[in-house]
Amino acid sequence: MAINWKNGRIAAGKLRHRIDIVHVSPVQDSTGGVSLSNDIIYANVWASVEALAGRETLVMESQASMVDHQVLIRYIGAAPSWQSGYGYVAGTLVKDSNGYLQLAQGDGISNVGAAPVWNQIVGGLTNDGVPSTGLAWKNVGVAPPYTGVTAAMQVVFQGRLFQITSVQNPDERSKMLALMCVEINDSRQQSPNVSSSDLS
Repeated sequence: MAINWKNGRIAAGKLRHRIDIVHVSPVQDSTGGVSLSNDIIYANVWASVEALAGRETLVMESQASMVDHQVLIRYIGAAPSWQSGYGYVAGTLVKDSNGYLQLAQGDGISNVGAAPVWNQIVGGLTNDGVPSTGLAWKNVGVAPPYTGVTAAMQVVFQGRLFQITSVQNPDERSKMLALMCVEINDSRQQSPNVSSSDLS
């Protein structure tokens, strides 16, 4: 049964599942399909993953099952711009001057003065600040205009893959997000190239 988000609140104990929200890789594999191992983790968060309904359909004369899920998470807002001389912690997101999201790979202090020359290749790294106290950023794709989670992303939960079909801000108070998802029944599933532990 789905969690009721009445009053825009959800008990922390209800968010009992750890999930990765990933950018789908644009890189194709040797067969022309999507290379899931090149997906880049956008966020690793606590969530409630609940099955809403099940249905079966006939695909190419074989039966395939699809299950609709609701994934409830705390609200993830749009990333702020980079700041000079700021102490960042690992996992922080900023929006660079080119419109890309940059993910802090560790703790460190950003450059005092001008921003670094940002790597514009998704998955590419940018060094920021002096070597002894600075940090590195990883380009995780184009920054969405509003909330940082979009329907172009996917959810990885306990080795299962879910396509986000819509992102809802249920009470319009930016307290939580409801990700409406369809489980992808795919025997080629692989893990993204960044582990959850890298973001903790």
